[in-house]
Formats: sequence, C-alpha cells, structure tokens
Amino acid sequence: MSLSENEWYIQAPWGRIAIIAWGNCYDPPVLLCHGNMDSAVSFRPLVNLLPQKYYYIGVELPGNGKSDPFPPGLMISIYDILYSLHAVVKHFRWESFIYIGHSFGAVLGKIYNICYPDTISKLVELDPINFIGIPPEDFPKWYKYFFEEFYKNYEKLNAPRDKAPKLKWKEALSSLRAKRPGLSEQHAIAVLERLSEPVGDGLIRYTFDRRNKLIHGAPFSPEHMKKIFTSVSNPILTIAAQDSLRKKLYRNTDFLLDKSLYEHGNYRCVPVEGGHDVHVSNPERLAAYVSQFLLYGVEGLDGKSKL
Repeated sequence: MSLSENEWYIQAPWGRIAIIAWGNCYDPPVLLCHGNMDSAVSFRPLVNLLPQKYYYIGVELPGNGKSDPFPPGLMISIYDILYSLHAVVKHFRWESFIYIGHSFGAVLGKIYNICYPDTISKLVELDPINFIGIPPEDFPKWYKYFFEEFYKNYEKLNAPRDKAPKLKWKEALSSLRAKRPGLSEQHAIAVLERLSEPVGDGLIRYTFDRRNKLIHGAPFSPEHMKKIFTSVSNPILTIAAQDSLRKKLYRNTDFLLDKSLYEHGNYRCVPVEGGHDVHVSNPERLAAYVSQFLLYGVEGLDGKSKL
C-alpha cells in the first residue's frame, strides 16, 4: 500500500520552500533531501518501500524543484543551503528527526549533523560521492574552479528566469536521461516537470537556479574531514553505489567506507549494485538496509534485529 502524498510550501526569509510529504504527520519525522539540481520526487520509489510508521518530509532546496531561489547576486555556499534545512526543522519544531540524503543532500546531512549536534537521531547517506576533500596543494585549483568561474559567468548565472534558453521538451528529457541514466522515463518526466516550465509552442525553459552549478563549501583537507566526521556518535548508514566504487569516486574520502575508523562504533557502510541513482532505479536493492536501520539502528544491520 502506497503512502498518501501531500505538497505545500514553507515560508523562509528569501521565499518559499516546497515540501512533498508522505504518510501521517503524527508519526516520527524523517527529513529527505535530494541531490543538486534535482527534486524531492526522486524519493517516491524508495519511500513506498520503507516502514509506514514514519512521516517522510521531502524538501526541495532553494532554486530546485518548486522552491524559490535565493536572491540574485552573490555566490551560494553550502552553508546558505544548509539554513534552508534548518528553516524546515524550525517550521515543524522538531527537537530531533531522522535524515536521509542523496548525493549533495547526503553531504548537507553530514554538515547539519556537525552544525546542530544532537538533532539528527539517525543519518542515512545515499551515495555521497561529492563529499570531497581538498588537499592543501589543490587549494588554488579549488578557488579558481568556483570563484573565477562564477565571476567569469556572472551575468549568465544570475540571469532572470525569463532569459533562460528555450528548448523542446523531448530534447530536455533526453538530456536529463543522458545525465542520469538510472532514471526511467517516468521518473525523469516527474523530475523534469519540477525543474522547468512551459513557454508555448511545445517549448520549455529550466527554472532551477544556475548558481547551483557552483555551490562551494569550506575546502577541508581529507585529513581534516576525516577527523571531524568520524568523531560524531549518532548512528550513520552510508549506501555506496557499486558504479561509484568502481569509478573510485570515494578515493580521497575512503573513511566513508571503513566503519573501524569511527570511534563510537556507530557507522556502517553497505555497497549495493547500481549507479548513482540506484535509490530511484532499483530502490528494492537498498530499501531493506534502510528499513532495518530506521527501525533498529546499526544493530539491525548487524543482524541483531530483524524486520
């Protein structure tokens, strides 16, 4: 049986944050956060395989899905985006909640866990491949990639929505599926509908904030990241897609794959066959692990508890 789905907006200082929710609002909350340039609808396939005793709240980050962008002008940092999550938490007056994030959303969850300790009761990270350390010798490359590129393309990145290029729906859909081959046509259509708007004559234009292509965070070294993020004590589950492992996308954050490095014994990593969007294309491959973790924590993953 599928959970009921509802949609509405939350007001933030800069505009509206779109919310898609599944389940009963009286049940314990689970906050869901998508990856960059995506939508909360990507969680539909997975949510319907998870325990129905929770209330699943999918947030659409600023400039993604149906959420308003930040005001134009300056660059966007990961800490600006982080506050949008906190705005949702404050709106619901949650003292604690479970968090599930995919890709960039998983990175946000890790940082929220550090900035607001003792708030996330359990943390699930779905293929956090863009959680990347910056060795000191690469700092100049990091700066040039984000800051020089931003100001070089300032007018394009800050152009109003009505100046966005127009393109055919089929071309946009084909482009999206090429970039995210794990999405079926049905799922790709659902995502594209929330990232674009019709402009007549069978044409659309994208509505996402182009600045989201250059969101920057603090350039922590791999060693610094390892020290900070292995010191937390709440239960954490990472689902690593085998395609990402084969491509060595965890090459300078390999502590995400080794539970022995977490001093509190609170961490587990489970590899599953599939690509970066395996939670959409094949949610059944990870649903059992996520369900056990939601219900029983790391003990459930260790076989000490069963569904």
